[in-house]
Amino acid sequence: MRGRPKENIEVKKKFTRTYYDFPSKPELGGKSVWHYDLDKYPNGPYLVEHFDPTFDKLEKLYNKLERLQTPKYHENGRKKRTTKADKIKMETTERAYWKEHYKLFPEDKPKKRGRKKKTSNV
Repeated sequence: MRGRPKENIEVKKKFTRTYYDFPSKPELGGKSVWHYDLDKYPNGPYLVEHFDPTFDKLEKLYNKLERLQTPKYHENGRKKRTTKADKIKMETTERAYWKEHYKLFPEDKPKKRGRKKKTSNV
């Protein structure tokens, strides 16, 4: 062989890259994580995850509500009873969840039914 011998440069085959919508202030916008594995997919990423901050609060409230609604058990396997405080927590969390849901999706809000309230022209 002629010329300079090859240098042994190790190339990473598996890595991730994170891109922010606003790189100067990442807390403002969304972010996306690109996962690469050059052994399996040499031309590009095999997985792209998008994280949208507008739905983070809604997702957290949903997870909290699910966690509160799952029954708790004693060590011996018997189900624990749900107390009044637990029910109040579930109600407030559910109310907060639907409030946030209707803020993001106003078209899902149920129509108001019943008679219209009379207004006085005094």
